[in-house]
Amino acid sequence: MDFIKQGLAEKQLLITYVVTALLVSWATYFVGLGFYRVFLSPLAAFPGPKLAALTTWYQAYYDIWLHGQYFRRLDRIHEEYGPIVRINPHELHVNDPFFIEELYSGSAKKRDKYKWVGRATLRLYPRPAHFIIAKLIPTVPDSLVATVPHDHHRKRRAAINPYFSKASIRKLDPVIQNTLVALLKRMDQSAKSPDVFHASLAYKAVTCDIITEFSFGVSTDYMARNDYEHSFFKAVDDHLHMSWMMAYIAWLGPAMNSLPPSIMGLIYPGLKHLWNMHSQWVKQIEKIRTQDKLNGNGTVFHGLLNSDLPPSEKTDQRLRQEAQLLVLAGQDTTAYTLSSLTYELLANHEILQKLKEELEGALPDLNTPFTSAQLEQLPYLTGIIQEGIRLHPGAIIRQTRIAPEQNMIYRDACTEKEWVIPAGVPVSMDARSCNLNPKVFVDPHKFIPERWLENPRLDKYMLTFSRGTRMCLGMNLAYSELYIIIAEIFRRYELYDGTDQQTAPTLALYDTIRERDVDIMSDWNIPFPTKGSKGIQVKVGRSWVD
Repeated sequence: MDFIKQGLAEKQLLITYVVTALLVSWATYFVGLGFYRVFLSPLAAFPGPKLAALTTWYQAYYDIWLHGQYFRRLDRIHEEYGPIVRINPHELHVNDPFFIEELYSGSAKKRDKYKWVGRATLRLYPRPAHFIIAKLIPTVPDSLVATVPHDHHRKRRAAINPYFSKASIRKLDPVIQNTLVALLKRMDQSAKSPDVFHASLAYKAVTCDIITEFSFGVSTDYMARNDYEHSFFKAVDDHLHMSWMMAYIAWLGPAMNSLPPSIMGLIYPGLKHLWNMHSQWVKQIEKIRTQDKLNGNGTVFHGLLNSDLPPSEKTDQRLRQEAQLLVLAGQDTTAYTLSSLTYELLANHEILQKLKEELEGALPDLNTPFTSAQLEQLPYLTGIIQEGIRLHPGAIIRQTRIAPEQNMIYRDACTEKEWVIPAGVPVSMDARSCNLNPKVFVDPHKFIPERWLENPRLDKYMLTFSRGTRMCLGMNLAYSELYIIIAEIFRRYELYDGTDQQTAPTLALYDTIRERDVDIMSDWNIPFPTKGSKGIQVKVGRSWVD
């Protein structure tokens, strides 16, 4: 018995030694890693909170625990430390619109994307039958948006760039106009009933119908649904609310994507709506794949499948991911700006009146639709659109770039100090901080269309659509949607004056508060208002078709 007791004691002692050694090793590693990050890293000389330099969980605290609030913390960090700051162990952030040209340069300078960004998007389609394959494609790394290397991105983008040129997008005017007709009919129905017109939700349906028709040749036709297919957009919001967790917790995306659909459905009930929609996109892609190359080549996926890209770039896996990013990026972003512009015009009577006068002078006949080319020539409308995308950008996620081969130089105009940013270091800027910079935009939080009449070239200091070789692919489409939809709605409707004596159809904001329903309250890659907000709501008076 003594022998057995002695053996057990020795075994217990060995386990204690092993555990202690592991804990000491673990502690030594992390202490050493922390010391390196704070004092020895190539970024150690850059200003910023030491805790942010030590661990990404500093940033995660604001994005996960405080629900997308790191963008506010960045404002305070810049106020304290200056225009260039270290915001986590690996990344610098610059709040200076004059640095845009350097960071988001043209094709002459290579700019890779930061791979961390691609982790923030969960696949919308069920896992492949083979468990190992599911682990290899945890998110959407094969999409154009998530492509890291500069040269690889250039090849992928070249295949579909022609479809997003201004000339090609102008051919989409009839598609936008047809969807607009459906929107105006829904507004007309609202005028004939006590119902409130939910503009934010309606705009999501409009933009989704347009991007799906453009992408696949078949519209989702959400404008025809009584509730605009609200469950789908609610599921998209829930999906976006998971983005930061998947970005910071590297194993979470692969783990969730590896679960059977039945289990995922229990954890994430809204996912079935996304899966259903995704399966429809896949069917349309397969239909396009089987068509003759000469038959119908007007959609984005005709362009991808008929391009000179190698077969490895046209696999089902990659096209599924491309479909997901294309649709989600094309609907919520523009819809947010449309909603915010609607608020701004209904909250600013003088601005709306100036717009109506310009529209009526350009084309008095309501039965003759505007073209996007005509509308782009109207200076005051252009000022309104530009001010809308400045003050209410559809995406506020940090746009991170890496110069893989050359150092970058940032010069602080206030201190005249030059900062050498080593090659390979992720550097970010974002649309919100650039667009609200008071050195460029006087009274940056005010909606002032006239600023664009005085200086149209202010757009070079905006980052709404990013810049450089990775500029937003859908920029021209977004502009056409904004021009046509805003112009066609507000040439028909006046602002309700409260007298009930107006003969023309009217619009009035309903239970809409700027601070709650318009202003950016959290960053989930795209802007979100206060939790529980119903977005922009409008009371429609009289019918414009009467």
